[in-house]
Amino acid sequence: MKSMASRFAARLLLAFLAWGAAAGVAMAHPHVWVTMKTQVLYGPDGMVTGLKQDWTFDDAFTAFALQGLERNKDGSYPDSVLKPLAEVNVTSLKEYDYFVRAKTAKSQVKFKDPTDYSLTFENDALTLHFVLPLEKPVPAKGLMTFEIFDPTMFVSFSFAEKEPVSLGGTPGACSFQVLAAKGPEAGTLTEDFFSSLTSSSSYGAQFADRIQVKCP
Repeated sequence: MKSMASRFAARLLLAFLAWGAAAGVAMAHPHVWVTMKTQVLYGPDGMVTGLKQDWTFDDAFTAFALQGLERNKDGSYPDSVLKPLAEVNVTSLKEYDYFVRAKTAKSQVKFKDPTDYSLTFENDALTLHFVLPLEKPVPAKGLMTFEIFDPTMFVSFSFAEKEPVSLGGTPGACSFQVLAAKGPEAGTLTEDFFSSLTSSSSYGAQFADRIQVKCP
């Protein structure tokens, strides 16, 4: 496991594999499911400046991630637990460009390291929040496409049913379209195949959820 090479992701994967071996189940990717919301950010000058991401992890991942960690009396988790976990998340995602690709009609767009990152725990689920700034702001005019996916397919991303995308501070009459990809067929490929995938693999791109933003 590479994409979420953090303490709790490693613990989750080992637990899943142990469960699969005990149950005699052939495990197939993905192992973690993320429901996401994305906000495209604009500066006062109308330039696209970055993305704000909110990723809610599935119940199983959340349970294993928090297993044995300190809780408050009301069942919540203190900042002393959530802050280090948030930092582990964002630092471990750097190799994978934070699972986000962006391009204009003319070129690829690069991102800087995340800012304003945090974890919240609500309704028995962990949600990772972070802002992913563009390396250089780009003009909003024209078509811009964002893709969100894990090239190794360890993590499956899908947009939230309600308000999956928003435009923050958009200049003028910009519009967006959400293109949700179809997930991989279960059981068609082996774990050995997925274990060979790296951050530079292209397999996961065919299952990428896309956001297309167009500004006049």
